[in-house]
Amino acid sequence: MHGITTGLKGALNREELRVVFQPKVSLVSGDLIGVEALARWTDRDLGMVNPDVFIPAAEKSGCIRQLTLFVLRRSLQMVASLRLVHPAATVAVNVSPTLLHDPHFADEVGRLLEETGVSPDALVAEITETAVLTDDQVVKDTLRRLRALGVGCSIDDFGTGHASLLALLRMPFSELKIDRAFIMACDADLEAWKIVRATLRLARELRLDVVAEGIETDPVAQRLREGGCEVGQGFRFGAAISGAMLLSSVRSGGHWTTCN
Repeated sequence: MHGITTGLKGALNREELRVVFQPKVSLVSGDLIGVEALARWTDRDLGMVNPDVFIPAAEKSGCIRQLTLFVLRRSLQMVASLRLVHPAATVAVNVSPTLLHDPHFADEVGRLLEETGVSPDALVAEITETAVLTDDQVVKDTLRRLRALGVGCSIDDFGTGHASLLALLRMPFSELKIDRAFIMACDADLEAWKIVRATLRLARELRLDVVAEGIETDPVAQRLREGGCEVGQGFRFGAAISGAMLLSSVRSGGHWTTCN
């Protein structure tokens, strides 16, 4: 872990990490709705390091702020260009639980929006469900301040925690993402589909947008579409690609009904 932490700090200081973007697609029309930003790191000695490894290392070492702000800045720069050809596009960025406890984080997001000239409604902050199971007032205030800016707040991996409904009750979310474990199983597993269908109904009652992540096959996409889910994400519609590739595809009129 020490070698990973040292390497990551150096890579961040040299801005060597990449940010790639996975499409979020309308399940009705196949049109691009937005993207999710994902950090990628290839170290000269360690090779490609999985985000499941370097993100926890960043949280433990204290450089998660630097990593998140790096991803945010790159993502906002990209969506500023994307909105020139696709005005309603959004970019979702994962926000570490540790940053929600920082009373200054919302201010930093606001400064980045001003710096890049991006409208706040272009940004969605994705919050892992386990991050919002606390009654910490600072966490609530941070989310409320992000929403007051006009930033969307999405509860990620919905269904995997122990207090999902409580989180929806107490926190000002605008979107929920159904965890891929349920989505990938919903075509073959009736119980998984019941959970997905119930979540879709819940979201409609609460007037929340829904994203189904982990869609890999046509039958799953079709079942979700018939169940009333409007937005999907997964290899069925494309893997994460560079901002340049994304912009090129959108400018050429790319349609997201097949996997890249």
